[in-house]
Amino acid sequence: MEDIVTVKRAINGDRQSFENLIDKYSDRLYREAYIRCKYEEDVKEIIQETIYKAYKNIHTLNDPKYFKRWISKILINECNDFLCKHGMIDLEHSKNSYIKEFIIGDMIDTKINLYNAIDELENKYKDVIILRYIERLKLEEISNILEITINEIKINLKKGILDMKKLLKEVDDIEQEKEQ
Repeated sequence: MEDIVTVKRAINGDRQSFENLIDKYSDRLYREAYIRCKYEEDVKEIIQETIYKAYKNIHTLNDPKYFKRWISKILINECNDFLCKHGMIDLEHSKNSYIKEFIIGDMIDTKINLYNAIDELENKYKDVIILRYIERLKLEEISNILEITINEIKINLKKGILDMKKLLKEVDDIEQEKEQ
C-alpha cells in the first residue's frame, strides 16, 4: 500500500517520491542489468538511462500498482538496446565463449558457470529465467512485463533450462577432461 501512495506522488511530479522508489528498487535493477551485461560501467550507464526514461515518462504510468513491472520493462529494453548498439550480442554462440577458468572455490565457480550459462541463452529465454528464478516474479507478472502469454513463458523457461543444462554439462565435461 505504501508503494502505491509513493508511486502516485511520483506520477504527480514529487521528485522525492520518485527517488524513494529508485532507492527501493535500485539493487533489483542493478542485479538484472548486471546479469545481462556483466560490465560495471555498462550497467551504470544502463541504469542511469533507465532511471532517466522512467523519470521522464512516469506520468504515462496509468496504474501505480504496476510500477515494478513498468520499470523492469524499461530496464530490459535499455539492456537489449545497449547490447545491440554496442555489438555485444553474440548471435553465433561460440562453444567455448562461456568457459572461463577461475582459481576460486567450487561454490563460486559453479555460480559463475551458471551466470555464464544464462548469458549464453537467447534473450527470450534469458529474460524469463532472470525474472522467474533470480527476481522471483510470478508467471503473471512476467507475462505483463514481457507482454507474452503464460504458456509462452512456460515454454521459454523449459527451453532455457534445457539449454542451460546442456551448456553446464559441456563445461563440466571440459573441466573433467582437464583434471585427467
